[in-house]
Amino acid sequence: MVSPLFDPVVVQKKIEVLAGRDAELAKLAQDREQQRQLERFGEVREYSFPPNTSQVHVTNWVHSGWMRPVRFVYRNIPRPLRKLIKKLSV
Repeated sequence: MVSPLFDPVVVQKKIEVLAGRDAELAKLAQDREQQRQLERFGEVREYSFPPNTSQVHVTNWVHSGWMRPVRFVYRNIPRPLRKLIKKLSV
């Protein structure tokens, strides 16, 4: 026997109630944001994502061929020495 709490029909009805409430809250938030934009900018503006700044300052020289032996040596020295090099480089 299936518990009444886990009956698929009851669960589906609860999911539908939650989906309806979610849609209602989304509509309320959208109206609130539109009202805020109208007050602040005089029009509803489309959101634009900020530029990906992590790709702006790409340092490609780190991946060049001459750096491979340097990276290999650095990665294979003892950890305390690496930490000391990092402290001194800053």
